[in-house]
Amino acid sequence: MAASSAVVHLRPEKEKAALRGHPWVFSGAVARIEGDLRSALARVRSAHGKDLGWALFNPDSRIPVRLLHSRAESIGREFFAERLAAARALRAGLPSATTTGYRLLNAEGDGLPGWTVDRYDSVLVSQITSAGLEKLRGEAYAALAAAYPGLAIRQRNDLTARRQEGLASHDETISGEVPEEVEFLEGGLRFVADLAGGQKTGYYCDQRENRERVAALAAGRRVLDLFAHTGAFGLYALRGGAAQVTAVESSPRLAELALRQLAANGFAPERLEWRRADVGAELRRNRELYELVICDPPPLAPRKSDVERGARAYKDLNRLALGRVAPGGFYLTFSCSAGIDPRLFRQILFAAADEAGVSLSLLAPLAAGPDHPVDIFHPEGEYLKGWLGYVRG
Repeated sequence: MAASSAVVHLRPEKEKAALRGHPWVFSGAVARIEGDLRSALARVRSAHGKDLGWALFNPDSRIPVRLLHSRAESIGREFFAERLAAARALRAGLPSATTTGYRLLNAEGDGLPGWTVDRYDSVLVSQITSAGLEKLRGEAYAALAAAYPGLAIRQRNDLTARRQEGLASHDETISGEVPEEVEFLEGGLRFVADLAGGQKTGYYCDQRENRERVAALAAGRRVLDLFAHTGAFGLYALRGGAAQVTAVESSPRLAELALRQLAANGFAPERLEWRRADVGAELRRNRELYELVICDPPPLAPRKSDVERGARAYKDLNRLALGRVAPGGFYLTFSCSAGIDPRLFRQILFAAADEAGVSLSLLAPLAAGPDHPVDIFHPEGEYLKGWLGYVRG
């Protein structure tokens, strides 16, 4: 890859985050751009002329610069191979005999902004959300195929972030034969990734360790799984010896997949009660108490502009859910909203517990698993946050 002719100069008072190591440079921090505006890459300079290395480049984006923190002579297949090798080394032990589904590459957390890859057994599902990287994807996928020979590669494109970058939204098969669904193992349980119409890349790999925690707490308990998706938390609870699991989810398609997974893992169908309902309406209708409640909603504040409205929605949801936890019961609650930071989420839980009249002890913060590393200089990568709580009364 020949050196890019684009050079981005940063403003004096807007360059501090980039100098500290943050990979994103917003449009307001750019003083001027020289050279080819169509380039996939740009060289980045501080206001005093310091070379900050290569960056993925899209002058039409609100984040025109995504720093790669590399001063290599060029960015091509060798660069991607090195970053992929480092990501693989970080995930030593994956895949394993009991887990063949996991996050293989985690964008900024692995030094490759705008690129995530999940592995489901023999299929890699990729998401590219940077126009600069999209232009370089031939080299990127060549490195990925060389690192994981024989695996099929699918690119999922129906993403808001891609539309914001002006990129196509139809899914593509990059190599191999990609089925609509693929079975994989997680913690010894059998799951199905819905590659044709599922959320994210077809499954939520980020909750694996939190599902293991549910299994450890579930023995003999009645469990309520809110926003159950395909019932992964519920399956772990059953494996942990739950007396009964009630799953609440509004989608009939997800219910069908959940029941198939229940059978594939050898659990009797009567051990899982599936309620197809709106979670808020169900919590207002159902006054039953449970000894273990999991609340894992979709993002209610995906952008900073949604924070005030989203915070109210999270507070109301947690107030209702806490009212379903029996005294002496455990509560796991999550937010995957980029606009809700961990400190605000804790404040939301305080208000929810206060309004619910519940004595709540926070036992442990919850986050995505170690295959979802977060760059210390990129706190936005810590999108999943949660708490394990104990209801005293």
